Amino acid sequence: MTKTKSILATLALVGVTAGGSLAHAADISQTTALSLTGNTAHFGRDLTAYSVGDLFTDRFTFTTASLSNFVGGVIHVSPGAGPAKDIDITDLSLYNSLGLVVGGVSHGNGAADVWTIKSMGPLAADNYYLQVSGTVLSADDASYAGHLTLAPVPEPATYGMMLGGLGVLGFLARRRKNNQA
Repeated sequence: MTKTKSILATLALVGVTAGGSLAHAADISQTTALSLTGNTAHFGRDLTAYSVGDLFTDRFTFTTASLSNFVGGVIHVSPGAGPAKDIDITDLSLYNSLGLVVGGVSHGNGAADVWTIKSMGPLAADNYYLQVSGTVLSADDASYAGHLTLAPVPEPATYGMMLGGLGVLGFLARRRKNNQA
Protein backbone atom coordinates (compact mmCIF):
# COMPACT_ATOMS: atom_id res chain seq x y z
CA MET A 1 0.00 0.00 0.00
CA THR A 2 2.83 2.40 0.86
CA LYS A 3 4.51 1.60 -2.46
CA THR A 4 1.29 2.43 -4.35
CA LYS A 5 0.96 5.76 -2.52
CA SER A 6 4.58 6.62 -3.36
CA ILE A 7 4.04 5.83 -7.05
CA LEU A 8 0.84 7.90 -7.13
CA ALA A 9 2.55 10.80 -5.36
CA THR A 10 5.45 10.66 -7.85
CA LEU A 11 3.06 10.61 -10.81
CA ALA A 12 1.12 13.55 -9.38
CA LEU A 13 4.35 15.51 -8.92
CA VAL A 14 5.45 14.74 -12.51
CA GLY A 15 2.03 15.78 -13.80
CA VAL A 16 2.10 19.09 -11.93
CA THR A 17 5.65 19.80 -13.12
CA ALA A 18 4.83 18.95 -16.75
CA GLY A 19 1.59 20.90 -16.60
CA GLY A 20 3.41 23.95 -15.27
CA SER A 21 5.96 23.90 -18.08
CA LEU A 22 3.26 23.37 -20.73
CA ALA A 23 1.18 26.21 -19.32
CA HIS A 24 4.23 28.47 -19.63
CA ALA A 25 4.06 28.52 -23.45
CA ALA A 26 1.55 31.26 -24.19
CA ASP A 27 -0.14 32.01 -27.50
CA ILE A 28 0.84 35.61 -28.31
CA SER A 29 -0.73 35.75 -31.79
CA GLN A 30 -2.03 38.99 -33.31
CA THR A 31 -4.12 40.02 -36.33
CA THR A 32 -3.29 43.28 -38.13
CA ALA A 33 -5.05 44.88 -41.11
CA LEU A 34 -2.60 45.99 -43.80
CA SER A 35 -3.05 49.17 -45.78
CA LEU A 36 -1.91 48.61 -49.36
CA THR A 37 -0.22 51.69 -50.77
CA GLY A 38 0.50 51.41 -54.48
CA ASN A 39 -0.25 47.67 -54.25
CA THR A 40 2.50 47.14 -51.65
CA ALA A 41 2.57 46.84 -47.88
CA HIS A 42 5.23 46.50 -45.21
CA PHE A 43 4.44 44.53 -42.07
CA GLY A 44 6.13 43.08 -39.02
CA ARG A 45 6.09 42.76 -35.30
CA ASP A 46 8.20 43.65 -32.29
CA LEU A 47 8.34 40.80 -29.77
CA THR A 48 9.35 42.32 -26.46
CA ALA A 49 8.86 41.09 -22.89
CA TYR A 50 7.71 37.62 -23.91
CA SER A 51 8.81 34.34 -22.41
CA VAL A 52 10.88 31.57 -23.92
CA GLY A 53 8.57 29.06 -25.55
CA ASP A 54 5.75 31.51 -26.36
CA LEU A 55 4.16 30.81 -29.73
CA PHE A 56 2.86 33.25 -32.33
CA THR A 57 0.73 32.85 -35.44
CA ASP A 58 0.33 36.42 -36.65
CA ARG A 59 -2.13 37.29 -39.41
CA PHE A 60 -1.79 40.27 -41.72
CA THR A 61 -5.05 40.86 -43.61
CA PHE A 62 -5.56 42.61 -46.95
CA THR A 63 -8.09 42.73 -49.79
CA THR A 64 -7.62 42.71 -53.54
CA ALA A 65 -10.45 43.90 -55.79
CA SER A 66 -9.07 42.53 -59.07
CA LEU A 67 -6.88 39.73 -60.40
CA SER A 68 -3.37 40.23 -59.03
CA ASN A 69 -0.08 38.39 -58.94
CA PHE A 70 1.34 38.15 -55.42
CA VAL A 71 4.87 38.04 -54.03
CA GLY A 72 6.06 38.55 -50.46
CA GLY A 73 8.62 37.67 -47.86
CA VAL A 74 9.60 37.91 -44.22
CA ILE A 75 12.98 38.08 -42.49
CA HIS A 76 14.29 37.92 -38.94
CA VAL A 77 17.94 38.34 -38.02
CA SER A 78 19.16 37.06 -34.63
CA PRO A 79 22.41 38.07 -32.95
CA GLY A 80 23.61 34.51 -33.55
CA ALA A 81 22.56 30.97 -34.37
CA GLY A 82 21.81 28.17 -31.93
CA PRO A 83 21.42 29.32 -28.30
CA ALA A 84 21.86 32.99 -29.30
CA LYS A 85 18.87 32.86 -31.64
CA ASP A 86 15.95 34.88 -30.22
CA ILE A 87 12.96 33.78 -32.37
CA ASP A 88 12.39 31.00 -34.87
CA ILE A 89 10.00 31.64 -37.78
CA THR A 90 8.50 28.27 -38.64
CA ASP A 91 5.99 29.09 -41.40
CA LEU A 92 4.77 31.70 -43.87
CA SER A 93 1.49 31.03 -45.71
CA LEU A 94 -1.17 32.88 -47.68
CA TYR A 95 -4.87 32.17 -47.07
CA ASN A 96 -8.15 33.40 -48.56
CA SER A 97 -11.79 32.78 -47.61
CA LEU A 98 -11.55 29.18 -48.92
CA GLY A 99 -8.35 28.26 -47.06
CA LEU A 100 -4.66 27.86 -47.92
CA VAL A 101 -3.65 29.48 -51.22
CA VAL A 102 0.12 28.94 -51.17
CA GLY A 103 2.83 28.15 -48.65
CA GLY A 104 6.12 29.96 -48.26
CA VAL A 105 9.64 28.67 -48.80
CA SER A 106 12.38 28.88 -46.16
CA HIS A 107 15.78 30.08 -47.40
CA GLY A 108 17.70 29.78 -44.16
CA ASN A 109 17.15 28.99 -40.52
CA GLY A 110 20.39 30.03 -38.86
CA ALA A 111 21.16 33.49 -37.57
CA ALA A 112 18.71 34.74 -40.22
CA ASP A 113 15.27 33.30 -40.96
CA VAL A 114 14.33 34.22 -44.53
CA TRP A 115 11.01 33.16 -46.06
CA THR A 116 9.55 34.02 -49.48
CA ILE A 117 6.15 33.37 -50.95
CA LYS A 118 4.56 33.91 -54.36
CA SER A 119 1.37 32.88 -56.06
CA MET A 120 1.67 30.43 -58.94
CA GLY A 121 -1.21 32.15 -60.70
CA PRO A 122 -3.20 35.31 -60.26
CA LEU A 123 -5.13 35.83 -57.04
CA ALA A 124 -8.86 36.37 -57.49
CA ALA A 125 -10.60 39.34 -55.90
CA ASP A 126 -11.06 38.27 -52.27
CA ASN A 127 -10.03 38.89 -48.66
CA TYR A 128 -6.63 37.39 -47.82
CA TYR A 129 -4.30 37.04 -44.88
CA LEU A 130 -0.60 36.35 -44.74
CA GLN A 131 0.23 34.17 -41.73
CA VAL A 132 3.63 34.21 -40.00
CA SER A 133 4.19 31.51 -37.36
CA GLY A 134 7.04 31.00 -34.94
CA THR A 135 8.40 30.53 -31.45
CA VAL A 136 10.14 32.86 -29.02
CA LEU A 137 13.51 31.32 -28.10
CA SER A 138 14.96 34.04 -25.87
CA ALA A 139 13.74 36.64 -23.38
CA ASP A 140 15.65 39.28 -25.39
CA ASP A 141 13.74 41.76 -27.54
CA ALA A 142 13.23 40.57 -31.12
CA SER A 143 11.35 41.53 -34.26
CA TYR A 144 10.64 40.42 -37.79
CA ALA A 145 9.72 42.38 -40.89
CA GLY A 146 8.07 41.59 -44.19
CA HIS A 147 6.87 43.02 -47.47
CA LEU A 148 4.18 42.04 -49.96
CA THR A 149 3.43 43.26 -53.47
CA LEU A 150 0.39 42.79 -55.66
CA ALA A 151 0.83 43.29 -59.43
CA PRO A 152 -2.29 43.70 -61.57
CA VAL A 153 -2.77 41.05 -64.25
CA PRO A 154 -3.25 42.57 -67.73
CA GLU A 155 -6.67 42.01 -69.27
CA PRO A 156 -6.98 39.75 -72.34
CA ALA A 157 -7.65 42.79 -74.55
CA THR A 158 -4.17 44.07 -73.65
CA TYR A 159 -2.59 40.86 -74.92
CA GLY A 160 -4.71 41.05 -78.11
CA MET A 161 -3.53 44.59 -78.77
CA MET A 162 0.08 43.58 -78.15
CA LEU A 163 -0.15 40.62 -80.54
CA GLY A 164 -1.87 42.81 -83.16
CA GLY A 165 0.91 45.41 -82.86
CA LEU A 166 3.58 42.72 -83.24
CA GLY A 167 1.76 41.44 -86.35
CA VAL A 168 1.74 44.92 -87.89
CA LEU A 169 5.47 45.34 -87.12
CA GLY A 170 6.17 41.96 -88.74
CA PHE A 171 4.13 42.93 -91.82
CA LEU A 172 5.98 46.27 -92.14
CA ALA A 173 9.39 44.58 -91.73
CA ARG A 174 8.54 42.01 -94.42
CA ARG A 175 7.25 44.73 -96.76
CA ARG A 176 10.44 46.77 -96.28
CA LYS A 177 12.55 43.67 -96.97
CA ASN A 178 10.60 42.97 -100.20
CA ASN A 179 10.96 46.63 -101.33
CA GLN A 180 14.71 46.52 -100.78
CA ALA A 181 15.07 43.36 -102.88
